[in-house]
Parts: sequence; structure tokens; C-alpha cells
Amino acid sequence: MFEWLTNPLYWTWIFQGLTLTVEITLFGVCLGLLLGTLLSIGDIYGGRTARGLIAIYVEFFRGSPLFIQIFIAVYTVPALLHLQMDHYLLAFLVFGLNSAGYQKGYVKGAMQTILDDQMAAGMSVGMSRWQTLRHVIIPQAYRIVIPSWTNEFCSLTKSTSALAFVGLFDLTSAGLSIKGITYQVLPVWMVIGAIYFVWITGVSKLMDVIYERKKIPGVELDLQS
Repeated sequence: MFEWLTNPLYWTWIFQGLTLTVEITLFGVCLGLLLGTLLSIGDIYGGRTARGLIAIYVEFFRGSPLFIQIFIAVYTVPALLHLQMDHYLLAFLVFGLNSAGYQKGYVKGAMQTILDDQMAAGMSVGMSRWQTLRHVIIPQAYRIVIPSWTNEFCSLTKSTSALAFVGLFDLTSAGLSIKGITYQVLPVWMVIGAIYFVWITGVSKLMDVIYERKKIPGVELDLQS
């Protein structure tokens, strides 16, 4: 039943697919953190127009399936613009933009948890509002949202399976290719699922350790905003 595991070609496909899965997940989380932070600042300090545009952005990426977002980016946008665009680049950008929609809520909630007290403390010692935000509030907010990052990482990793349906070779694509040749449906998906499980669980446990070392005692994330 698992004889196909001895074929080095299949392992080459698995590692190739896993590489894309890991790369696009990490890129998505990192870009999402950067954009999510900017969106959070804009939502807290921006005017009505800025907050409205941010709300539309967030609701679009949180309210529509990631598969549809990737499909639109890979097939619809280039056709409308009459441009040849790299599908992998577009997929990477979609994952980052999608993650930003979620991380905006995490970061904003963390910032608001400590904003008033820490802003007053920073300005009382002569720091400007921007200096306090940059050097005091945002670093502490990042420590608070580590558990949320872990959830976002797990969600994005599993969402990479959508790439298989737009012609990109991720880990799920590798499983589909192997299954199509070997006809070993259950064994193939057992192995692919085990790889997902080991990768996600390993990173999650690592993030748990980091959080225990970096967490701020007595401060919890407020997700109401």
C-alpha cells in the first residue's frame, strides 16, 4: 500500500510542494503583519474616510473565500489588465493581503489593550506620540498577539491547499499528482496529511514556547475591535 514511498521522484514532488507551502505561508504571515500594523494605525488614528476604506478592505478579505481571491488574482486581474503576470507572485501577494485583513484585528486589539496607559506614560517622559507608538506600544502589541500569529500560521498553511486548483504546485498538488499515478488514494493523503500535521504542530509548539518567554504578565488580547 505504501510501496510508492520508495520512489525518489515522489519524494522530490513532496519536497517541492512543501517548499512552496512553507514559503507562501511565512511570506503571508510576515506581509500580513506589516500591512496589518499599518491598517491598525490607520484605523485608530485615521479619519472617517480612512477608517471606511480600511473596513471595506478587511471585510472583503475576511468575508470571501481565499480560493476565490486567488482565482481572481491569478486569472481575472491579468485578463482585465491585459498583462502577463507571474501566477506565483500574485498568489504570494494574495496570501499577504488576506492575512493582513485578519492581523489588523489582532494588532489593533493588542494596541488598544495598552494604548491609553502606555501613550500617557511615554509622553510624560518627553516622547512624541509617534515615538511612543513605535518604541513602546507596537513592540508590546507584538508580544501580546503571538498566540494569534500561531492561529494565523495554522490557518494559512492549511489554506495553501487552494493553490492546487489554480495550477500552482504546493503540497496538496504533490499529493494529487502522486495519487493520479499510483491510484493509492488513502495512503497518499495519509502521508500528505501527516506532513501538514508535523509541520503545523512543530511550529505551533515553538510559538507556544516563545510566547511563554515573551508574554506580558496580566495582559491579554482584546479582540472586540
